[in-house]
Amino acid sequence: MWYVIWTSTGQEKKAEAAIQDSPFLTRSFIPRRVVQIKRKGQWERAEKPLFPGYFFVDSEEPEQLADGVRKIEGFNTILRTEKKLTPLYEKDAEFIEKLYNKEGIFDISEGYIKGDRIVVTSGPLVGQEGLIKKIDRHKRIAYLEFDMFDQTIQVSVALEIVEKRP
Repeated sequence: MWYVIWTSTGQEKKAEAAIQDSPFLTRSFIPRRVVQIKRKGQWERAEKPLFPGYFFVDSEEPEQLADGVRKIEGFNTILRTEKKLTPLYEKDAEFIEKLYNKEGIFDISEGYIKGDRIVVTSGPLVGQEGLIKKIDRHKRIAYLEFDMFDQTIQVSVALEIVEKRP
């Protein structure tokens, strides 16, 4: 079962590495996204965490893993609801897995605008246009909004609009 660990933003890789030797850890995962950054007039690909400050762990013994996590500097906690550790809902895990490629990266999507509608033709957002709340064509970013962790989450991902059709 997947659980969510909350750590300092920017410390996800360091925190994940710190628990790799735990006997209670089955596997871990930092959801990443491709972003496009313009440097010297050229667009370059870079990777950033999709959920800054969070990563996912799979464990059969989450309470024991949580006890070990609390002793590591820089960790805040494994997310809880009341007094129980909160597992990632199956629907949320399926949603995340559907959007990622085999390397675990939310890659760039491409599409076009037709009238006032966005049509995604390639990438993880194909068929997920309803998640897009806003786009920034200049920065090649789509702002998504969806429910996860019992709350509404907003993230930005790479979306290249290749044309505008009437």
